[in-house]
Amino acid sequence: MKKIIVLIILTITTHSIQAQNKLTFIIKDKADNDTLFGANCILKNTIIGTSSDENGICEFDNIPNGEQTFEFSYVGFESVAKTYTFPLKDKKPIIIYLTPNATLETVTVFSTRTRNRIKEIPTKIEVLGNEEVVEETAINPGNISKLLGETSGIQVQQTSAISGNVSFRIQGLPGKYTQLLKDGFPLYGGFSSGLSLLQIPPLDLKQVEIIKGSASTLYGSDAIAGIVNLITKKPKEKPEFSVMLNQTNKGGNDISTFFSGKNEKFGATLVASINSQKAKDIGNNGFSDIPEYNRAVIAPKLFYELNENNKFEIGFSNVTENRIGGDLKAINDEKDPNHPFFEENKTKRLTSTFKYKNISKVGNVFTLKASFGNFDRTLKTNLNIFSGVQQTLFSELSYFIEKDKHKLVSGINFNIDDFNQKQPNTFSLNYNYKTLGAFTQDTWEITDKFFLEPGIRLDYNFKKGLFFLPRLATMYHVTDNFFTRLSGGFGYKLPTPFTDEAERTRYQSVDYSTDLKTEKSMGLNLDFNFKTAVADELFITINQAFFITKIENPIIANQSLLANQIVKYEIANGALLSKGLNTNLRLSLDELILYVDYTYVNPIKTYDQDRILEYTPQNKLTSTLAYEDEEEHWKVGLEAFYFGNQYRENGTKTPNYWLLGASAQKGFGYFTVAINFENILDIRQTRYENIISGSLSNPNFNELYAPLDGFVGNIVLKYNLY
Repeated sequence: MKKIIVLIILTITTHSIQAQNKLTFIIKDKADNDTLFGANCILKNTIIGTSSDENGICEFDNIPNGEQTFEFSYVGFESVAKTYTFPLKDKKPIIIYLTPNATLETVTVFSTRTRNRIKEIPTKIEVLGNEEVVEETAINPGNISKLLGETSGIQVQQTSAISGNVSFRIQGLPGKYTQLLKDGFPLYGGFSSGLSLLQIPPLDLKQVEIIKGSASTLYGSDAIAGIVNLITKKPKEKPEFSVMLNQTNKGGNDISTFFSGKNEKFGATLVASINSQKAKDIGNNGFSDIPEYNRAVIAPKLFYELNENNKFEIGFSNVTENRIGGDLKAINDEKDPNHPFFEENKTKRLTSTFKYKNISKVGNVFTLKASFGNFDRTLKTNLNIFSGVQQTLFSELSYFIEKDKHKLVSGINFNIDDFNQKQPNTFSLNYNYKTLGAFTQDTWEITDKFFLEPGIRLDYNFKKGLFFLPRLATMYHVTDNFFTRLSGGFGYKLPTPFTDEAERTRYQSVDYSTDLKTEKSMGLNLDFNFKTAVADELFITINQAFFITKIENPIIANQSLLANQIVKYEIANGALLSKGLNTNLRLSLDELILYVDYTYVNPIKTYDQDRILEYTPQNKLTSTLAYEDEEEHWKVGLEAFYFGNQYRENGTKTPNYWLLGASAQKGFGYFTVAINFENILDIRQTRYENIISGSLSNPNFNELYAPLDGFVGNIVLKYNLY
């Protein structure tokens, strides 16, 4: 009997030992075969789990016999599940490849021209990926101002109460210090700066790339605060056709469409839109807070592949717009001599682009590109007419070499910026700038953790002379989850008469001279980036950035004359010093995402007793909570924006305020319906103060620090054929 009991115990023990299976996994990045440290490895339907070590290894013990499923996840990568039947015959370590999530740091960046991914670039570049662009386009299809306004560290600010013009600030600096690009081509000149964001339909955009801080090495003048580069979609073999209809509760209508397709040799894209808005007096003061406008945009682009090594692109764009604001009685053609004031802007923009790319057998790339722009604008009021034509030419020849640990891009360029007034004024605002430049930049992978990016540009302007623009950026990966970047460089800005002050005073009296000195700058940026998995399906990404930019002897408008609507430009005896920090937090739990962004900026005018630059919120907070159900094809989102106190020109503070928003989308086959609510609290500057002073025939308008349009709701219908 005892022998039988012992035999049973031995049998059970042996079976138990056999059931205690062991298995080792090695977790790797599928894109570059690197091991991943800190990846989550879980045995499904159990509490057994571990994380990969610095060699990407995770080990499991006591695995039961039978069919078992393991789940692997890592921040920035697609999750993977693998099923095995135990015991295994082959007990060697199993390699698990995780595919990078294209919406995060594995996105290929175009603005650096090196075809690198974000995690390989020492220059800090923020990318709004295709998913974010599509989502924002679905609820705000009219123009890109809302898309940029919700981006980290960017402030989109209305600059004219009558025309509705807007500009955007990066790191607290006025919009004239930021260069706006589309596929690397300078998009608009200064004469259209206030209208530029309002005239760009977003339906053809693939992603938006933002470089904060000096980017003059590759892009020359005007890139002191940074660049915004709009990257458009390229045609694919699978055609794309979409139509969007938008209606707002404030009388706005948008119809836009996008098409793309290609065959073996040819491809094409086409974006077209018609936009209209009725004039609205939201503040009940007799003047329009939302101007009336009608706009039409058409932009075809043709692609031709001679072979896989030689590719051509030719693009054309035509934008026409009539925009009018002012006294509602004057806008509505009521012949009342006591209410004559109006401001009408008629604009026509023609743009053409050309690009040729040759790719050698070893991967080197020769690129030739050029663009020409003609912007015709007439600004008419009841008292004056200001009109002119700005013509711009951009041409560049560059060569990209990738060898060993180096990615080197070098080139030369020639630019023309020419403005001619049509109507004679008290002061001539004509100018003609021709600039010849040469540049080179090397992205050097010293080790797999340390990257160095030196660059240099030499520009010669035929009126202003020579500009030497060195730049250096570094990046060090402390771990797979933590890296830091440091960059610094010089920049410059050629003087032009086109500023927010000139727009606000309707160019009635602008004293400008081409003898004004060129503004010069130096800037420094430092940031730390950390990501990790806090728990199963819970990922966190944190970016902490610090910045400082100094513009020596900036060109400013004389404040005492500005009160009389006279804009006289002067060279400030001092500097504009902008410094601050930006904290960006992203939490994702399955399909739930929380995004929080805080910016502190302290732009000091050393030429004006160290006062803070006007109409720049020192504290800005952006937060978004979004949830998406991919299977049921619906999304919901909540947004909150906080704008801290701003300083007026007289030194007093403005009130702080919150803007709240909500949106929802639902897909029904080929159709998507979206509903969006902005400024739910109906915050308006006219609630805080009267923004109009002076006579009814030639009124003064306060600078703007808060919205004028108040609560806005809109509904969007989108149709996707493919």
